[in-house]
Amino acid sequence: MKTLYLHIGTPKTGTSSIQAFLRKNRKLLSRHGYSFPLMPFTYPGVPIQRNGHFLMVISSSLENRNTPSDSPTPPKTNALWKEHYTEGLATLHHEFESCDNVILSEERLWNAIYYDPMSFLEFLPKDAAENSYCIKIVVYLRRQDLFLTSLWNQRVKATKSGETLPEYLDNLAIQKPLYADYEKTLQTLSDTFGKENIIVRRFEPASWVEHSITKDFLDAIGMDYHLSFQPPAHTVNPSLNGNALEIQRLINRSDLLSNSEKLNLSAYLKAIPESTQTDRAFQHLSVEESAALLAHYKDGNNRVAESYLHDGFPLFSDEIKETPMWQEENQEMLADTMRYFLTVTHDLYIKNQELTKENKKLNAFREKVKHPARTVKNKIFKK
Repeated sequence: MKTLYLHIGTPKTGTSSIQAFLRKNRKLLSRHGYSFPLMPFTYPGVPIQRNGHFLMVISSSLENRNTPSDSPTPPKTNALWKEHYTEGLATLHHEFESCDNVILSEERLWNAIYYDPMSFLEFLPKDAAENSYCIKIVVYLRRQDLFLTSLWNQRVKATKSGETLPEYLDNLAIQKPLYADYEKTLQTLSDTFGKENIIVRRFEPASWVEHSITKDFLDAIGMDYHLSFQPPAHTVNPSLNGNALEIQRLINRSDLLSNSEKLNLSAYLKAIPESTQTDRAFQHLSVEESAALLAHYKDGNNRVAESYLHDGFPLFSDEIKETPMWQEENQEMLADTMRYFLTVTHDLYIKNQELTKENKKLNAFREKVKHPARTVKNKIFKK
């Protein structure tokens, strides 16, 4: 039977690397019966390899209901989202004409489950029944303390938040309490697609096939991972750490800067060299805080392992490494801030010099156009 493999994250579990790998190897995948289609439309700020993004449209946009205030789709774009949703499904149906398996990937679909109602839960099973294909959900789960810390890191890196980690966790507990409740979310998916169609993998390198996230994903979808696939050329979506992350967080708190200006300034953080603590592994939760989080989710995690993995092992390792805590008052903070400040200032100086040269050329040209007779005279006497 035709099969749609829908990879829905969770966020911060190597999804960008998987998507980049699938895009780079589309031809080889196709020769072996797997399609990774690129949609004929795009979204601002969304890489084209996130080819399942059109499923983020909520059902309210398809039925002209009021859009929830926290939905990812503003009301003014509902018509366009509906068009993309229809066109995306048409692309899916077209791919099934030449391949038995189609792969769609969008990490935000995991969080999108909490927008009620969501179209991919409400409408996708109906489309599968009408067009004779089955749906298998692929999801990677990361240990909750690492998952929530990484979500916060990504929000800071993307200039969406100036919160400290404690502030973020407090707000998250109020606004989105189920993000890390894997048992609850998997039950929702099982109720919709059938438990037998939920493929759960651990986001722990020791558990991956040959310690490779891409080979592990291929194994999850029944693909031969020994074929001559090409890996991505570089690390995809690396995280910030230590002082670089703190500098970005402080930039985000500024009311004087637009979001595009904050993103522009974030590009200079690479000026902080690898020799400083910024690029070392630092923890933002204490051992006690991590242990408390894991204890909160322990029973649910155990049931997830029993219900979906069937290998006799717990869902996650309970080892909490005593990684050094990042401290605001550290010996490299002043030096890293100065490196960052000098890099920004030097770049602005160079750009100003280039603009000054361009202005001189432009003024000279204007002078020639304004006084053509004088220009001709000067050329004659110069000769």
